[in-house]
Amino acid sequence: MSAVTQYIKESYIELTQKVTWPTWRELYNSAVVVLIASVIIALLIFGMDQLIHFVLDKFYTSLT
Repeated sequence: MSAVTQYIKESYIELTQKVTWPTWRELYNSAVVVLIASVIIALLIFGMDQLIHFVLDKFYTSLT
């Protein structure tokens, strides 16, 4: 059990003293970049889906 306690203590020291955490401003900027990239990728996928739907619809209606 002492090994687990030692591990927890070392983990706490590393997280509080050795890790460089981003500032709130850096975190906010990163979140905005991720949000914008997600919206752009979603719009690209939506556009490709609509294009494929249009092409297949025209193809299948031309067969009848």
